[in-house]
Amino acid sequence: MLSLVILYSVTRDRWNWRRVALWGTLGPLAVLIVLAAAAYLVCRWEDRPKPLNSFFGVALRASEQDVRFMKGEPTSREPDGTWVYDIKDSSSGQIVATYRVRFRDGNVRYVFYAPGGYDPNKEYAFGFSDGTRLSQVSGKLGDPSDTSEKPDGSARLYSYRDYSAFFGFSKGVVEVYGMYDPATGPLKFTAD
Repeated sequence: MLSLVILYSVTRDRWNWRRVALWGTLGPLAVLIVLAAAAYLVCRWEDRPKPLNSFFGVALRASEQDVRFMKGEPTSREPDGTWVYDIKDSSSGQIVATYRVRFRDGNVRYVFYAPGGYDPNKEYAFGFSDGTRLSQVSGKLGDPSDTSEKPDGSARLYSYRDYSAFFGFSKGVVEVYGMYDPATGPLKFTAD
């Protein structure tokens, strides 16, 4: 501080100290603002939604052999060829979630997650899970590329082609969700 006072007293008639003080405060402040703006933009860029490439440890368009290798034999198989994997609670043995893997032409068409209770290991697609409100999903992902409504109007499936994801809503909240292959078309409710 004493050095600054001596420097000022020796140079006050030769230097424009008002300009030196202005640049000494505004220069670092401008650099700080630019760095803060850059950090904010990087965080926003990294937090943007990205297409799902895998879900439940199953890669998009994986073959039946790959799914069997990664997940093992399914708990059961439905008549339409869908593989069902029931996830059980280790302590009670109750089913807490069900994953359905559907194939088309030998490759994964979709992986469908249906919660059945508290599942501590469930995946959160884009940070969403069962119970997430429609407004939150729409706020982050925008409008769906395709929509299907249940014949009685009680539920809807929203498919997001750009993100390879779908969400099933009932009463305005997510009930089921998962990943699908956009090349095979969006998920639709059946007429039955």
